[in-house]
Amino acid sequence: MKSFLYLLFPVLLLTISIFGQTHDVTPWVKKKTVDGKEITILRVPDTQFGSPLVGPVSDVQYLLDRLANYYDKSPSYGGMDIYGNIERDCQNIEKEDSRFPVQYYRDEVKAFKDLKEEMIVKALAQKKADEEKAFFARLKANYAWISGDSLNVRTRPDAKSPSIGKIRRLSYIKAYEVDNNPDWAEINFGEHTGYVLREHVAADWDEMPLSHEDSTRLESGQQHYFTPTAAYTAQLKRAAAAEERAMRVANTAPARKYYTGPRGGCYYLDGKGNKQYVDRSYCR
Repeated sequence: MKSFLYLLFPVLLLTISIFGQTHDVTPWVKKKTVDGKEITILRVPDTQFGSPLVGPVSDVQYLLDRLANYYDKSPSYGGMDIYGNIERDCQNIEKEDSRFPVQYYRDEVKAFKDLKEEMIVKALAQKKADEEKAFFARLKANYAWISGDSLNVRTRPDAKSPSIGKIRRLSYIKAYEVDNNPDWAEINFGEHTGYVLREHVAADWDEMPLSHEDSTRLESGQQHYFTPTAAYTAQLKRAAAAEERAMRVANTAPARKYYTGPRGGCYYLDGKGNKQYVDRSYCR
């Protein structure tokens, strides 16, 4: 009995070793370059490891060979979930033979997913760069530029008139000549209008050689560099509040005719001809 066990033990060890060992696929591991990146791929002859693996190995490698055509599109391109089908085939291979190194296939899918993510990031960056280039081209063609720095924007073409704030170099503006006053230019930018000295307005972008500070400012993405005064800010707030009140009155006022009485009261006539007084703002 002991001699039988001594003979059986090495056989069991050999069996465990054989079935626990991963198939050697080194001869079929290769490198492939996609979009300048090298990835590792496994392409074994589908009959190499027995008939049970023929179908799933053939299927998964067929799909992997087409990933390069599909990865720059949707993973469900043509109505087929490529990633899902590859994973299904990997699971089928594992069921048939757990020693087959399907991780090669999964790593290849991950590499393509990473490439797709990089492609999306690059595409978004390129789109942003193209949009900025087109936007800047429109600016250069349709706008003038502030060439001086920290200019006072005046309410009138007069150095003694109040300033609404300071505008900095590289702000793009619409500029217009001022009648009978060639030293000044009327400028519009955003919601603001004012006057600056004409000598600080460049009609052509090429008139302004860029300094290092200019380049840094442009990279920040700002287009207007305007700092309003406290008085002008308060004026804008009052104007906005007045506009809001006017809109509120217009939206709530009933559709009827209003009359102003001899003492300044505001009223309308109801269906019986009687005066109905309302807030005086309705008569303004």
